[in-house]
Amino acid sequence: MYRLILKTLFVTCMVLWCAGSVRAEESSKFTEANTAFESGDYARAATIYQDLIDQGGASASLFYNLGNSRFRLGENGKAILSYERAKLLSPRDPDLRANLALARKTATVFDKGRYNPWADAALAFLSRNEWSWMAAAAALWIGLMALSGNVLRGSNLLFRKLRWGSVIFAGLILLLGGLVLFLRRDEAQQGIVIVKDAAVRLSPFEKAESIGTPGAGRRVEIGAENAGFFFVQVPGTDLQGWMHRKEVERIEQAPSDGS
Repeated sequence: MYRLILKTLFVTCMVLWCAGSVRAEESSKFTEANTAFESGDYARAATIYQDLIDQGGASASLFYNLGNSRFRLGENGKAILSYERAKLLSPRDPDLRANLALARKTATVFDKGRYNPWADAALAFLSRNEWSWMAAAAALWIGLMALSGNVLRGSNLLFRKLRWGSVIFAGLILLLGGLVLFLRRDEAQQGIVIVKDAAVRLSPFEKAESIGTPGAGRRVEIGAENAGFFFVQVPGTDLQGWMHRKEVERIEQAPSDGS
């Protein structure tokens, strides 16, 4: 028994030490990237930020800094993609929103929202994860109040009113969260064109006829994939066809994606 306890403590210490070492290494690389950016070596900074993201360290700050590096390199499409990915995680960051607007202006990309400016701003005020947690918490509260109904049946009138008021409020939050998540259900299919002269083609082949160039930084809706090409549709236009996957990337990354 004594040996088992010692082994358990040893394994726990080793896991914590390894985790600390990884965090220290990531912190060191992050500092190295920041130093490279401040010295004007934007290419090296972008490489390190991307490496940190690919290693599973995706965060709003990393995407934001990567976007800044891409923007300084004149890679407007990739900068907008990085800013959009940061926005998914930190939708209310004023610096991020300002830089995204500047990158769009520089790339002459003026995507129209899906609804109207007020509705789009309200829908994007919280991230989808935040809306999901709020809806889940509201549902949990309603469940707890339902289970505790018999226990609190004899409580005073004021307490019962407060309880029912909280249930109604939680119900409204649950309905609102469900509505927002429904309206934002297709975000996983949205992408950004990252190559300036990327062409939309009639069929998924390199030599297929080009029918238009959306421009770097343009938002598109991504559909099926075939032979390394995505079927895309450019919102607000009749332009739709096939783009090579090296020319367009989804905003919402799969866990194993690197870009």
